[in-house]
Amino acid sequence: MRGSFEEEPHQPVRMIASDLDGTVLGPDFRFRPRTVEAITAARDAGIHVVFVTGRPKRWLHPLHEQLEDVGVVICSNGAVVYDVPTERVIETSLFHVREAFGIMGEISELFPRTLYAAETLDRVFTDPGWSRSDRMEIFPVEEAPIRECLPRGIGVVKLLAKLDGAVPNEYFEHVRDLVDGRLAVTHSVAAAPLVEIGQRGLTKARTLERYAAERGITSQHVMAFGDMPNDLEMLTWAGHGYAMADGHPGVVTAVGRTAPPFTEDGVAQVIENYLDHA
Repeated sequence: MRGSFEEEPHQPVRMIASDLDGTVLGPDFRFRPRTVEAITAARDAGIHVVFVTGRPKRWLHPLHEQLEDVGVVICSNGAVVYDVPTERVIETSLFHVREAFGIMGEISELFPRTLYAAETLDRVFTDPGWSRSDRMEIFPVEEAPIRECLPRGIGVVKLLAKLDGAVPNEYFEHVRDLVDGRLAVTHSVAAAPLVEIGQRGLTKARTLERYAAERGITSQHVMAFGDMPNDLEMLTWAGHGYAMADGHPGVVTAVGRTAPPFTEDGVAQVIENYLDHA
């Protein structure tokens, strides 16, 4: 363990990259006021702030409802770079639908009751029986067997596989081993048997690294926050990566450096401490 947030970074922070849910957003999709103040103070100090999330671009409205300057967001686990103010897709890392069909076939052979959802840049497709958070949906959702309704030739942002009743981590590990690097496999909801599949090699870290490099910023000048396995590569890439203390135990162990939990304004505490000593 490398210690708590009270350690002062040896390199100046030029960029802060933060996950959303469980890190700076609560179950009600709201920022805590102290977090908003800390983010604003960081920006006023000249630090570039970027959110890096597993959410699709259509689920970013809680940001521009609460923050004056959202800017660019890296979403869908790095598959889409999206400019929120202009509603413009800047960059994508998609995979071909035929790869999705192949993976679905293999998963279903092992787990016949698996249900699927697929996200494209402008539509959502779900198998019948897929439960979803309708309060977050602003795009139309087409519910029909994925293999029948997903258009041939389309690029897929993210494929999701879910097996109700399965042990979440066991299901994730089985799917990860089955896919075996042909596509990226991760998960962001510890209590759900839900697997997220993206372009081969895709991680939040890969897209963030490219985004930072375009601004002349290297890893040692990045402070990052996250709580789940889909954040792990980003937290270990960043020179100042912090796992939320109440996050996934495997992530906390792997990262070593922790921020206090969301309920204690953990991200805000770390930012405030850095700005006080910068």
